[in-house]
Amino acid sequence: MSIITISSEMGALRDDLAQELCQRGKLELVDPRTLMDAVQGLVDINRDEHQLLAEQGPAMLDLSDRRRRVFAALLELVVLQYAQKGNVVIVGRGGNFLLRLVPGVLRVRLVAPLELRAQRLAARENLDLERARQLASVVDQQRRTYMAHIFAADWASPLNYDLVLNLGRLSFDQALSTILDLTAYPEYQPSSESDRMLAGMVLAARARRRLVEEVDVHALEVEALDGQLTLAGYVGSREDQKRAQTVCEEVEGVERVQSRLEVSPTLLKFLP
Repeated sequence: MSIITISSEMGALRDDLAQELCQRGKLELVDPRTLMDAVQGLVDINRDEHQLLAEQGPAMLDLSDRRRRVFAALLELVVLQYAQKGNVVIVGRGGNFLLRLVPGVLRVRLVAPLELRAQRLAARENLDLERARQLASVVDQQRRTYMAHIFAADWASPLNYDLVLNLGRLSFDQALSTILDLTAYPEYQPSSESDRMLAGMVLAARARRRLVEEVDVHALEVEALDGQLTLAGYVGSREDQKRAQTVCEEVEGVERVQSRLEVSPTLLKFLP
């Protein structure tokens, strides 16, 4: 049961490679469109916002903080639930960062020279070459900014991946074979440790979703392991502090809640 995440520069054949990888490896494709379809109707966004989110990610929208937190929590939960199922290729949306501590996950990054990527984009989107260069550069910067904001990490750093493939040097089939060969190694297979960790992450994500929907909580951190939930963050009142505790206790699978939420109406004005 493989779990593969794929991050890519614009025009580095990410979608084509992910689709072929799923066909050959008999894996399920979880791409941005799949994720958007999964959360549609569960968060208050209109059709135009939905389209923009599917194409460019949540950082591209001027949403209120509360709506953004709800959307991000839903998206995280869906990604983790797919990962828990296994046999998946998770494309984009920070899957490599979200699953960075889970043993057995193969985190792949695709790169290629800008000029080559621009040529591919120009042919595919019927653009002139200069416009294609600009598009690739702008989208890459948007992705870098989004990952820095959400995960406080460098999207382009090779240290955040297990495998970086240069599609300017490697052929499509060589890249594909390299990924499939790696998934056969024991290091990239699920284990009792990875199953336990993913179960905890899914439980924490379920609690986080309920919290951001029902309580105005900022700088929220939720961790879970073996049914024990630990909360940290800031709320504006004692009532919200108690409500957060109750909400988490109602989440299926939670056996005990340790709350470190602090009451600070002043800090709420400055925290995300």
